Amino acid sequence: MGWYFRRSLNLGPLRLNLSRRGVGWSVGGRGLRVGETAGKKRYTQASIPGTGVGYRSQRGCLLALAVPLMATAVLVAAAALALGGRV
Repeated sequence: MGWYFRRSLNLGPLRLNLSRRGVGWSVGGRGLRVGETAGKKRYTQASIPGTGVGYRSQRGCLLALAVPLMATAVLVAAAALALGGRV
């Protein structure tokens, strides 16, 4: 593994990501973000907040996340049941 540098600035739902390669951006909130890297690659990212579990698609299409989002929803529902309805 190599060293990396990344710094981000949050401006409401917009996040600017500063790196050695340039400036990237993303928009969204906890659990779902859509953005573009400094290398101009578009991505969509879904995660379960607070768990470190997520999925990132480099295709840049929300449709590419349909199945992973459904899987995430199932995981969240399972976690809610396991915690007695508290998430």
